Amino acid sequence: MNYKILEEMRMAELGLDAAQETKITVMQLKIERLEEKQDDLRERLKVVEKWVIGAAAVIAAGVTLVGFLTNISKAYL
Repeated sequence: MNYKILEEMRMAELGLDAAQETKITVMQLKIERLEEKQDDLRERLKVVEKWVIGAAAVIAAGVTLVGFLTNISKAYL
């Protein structure tokens, strides 16, 4: 949002023509879309990380339980 104000000031100072102003505006819109996509991907990554951490905890608990059960079964043999 502040990009637009700064760019308008720069354009006025530099005396840019309409084609250059259009290119700058298009690039600004692309940057904004990319920033939105980046935020979306970060949120999706956070969700995946939570699932991976949860799965790792379940696997660790399962391996620990199997280890205890094998030791208990060895003790009674």
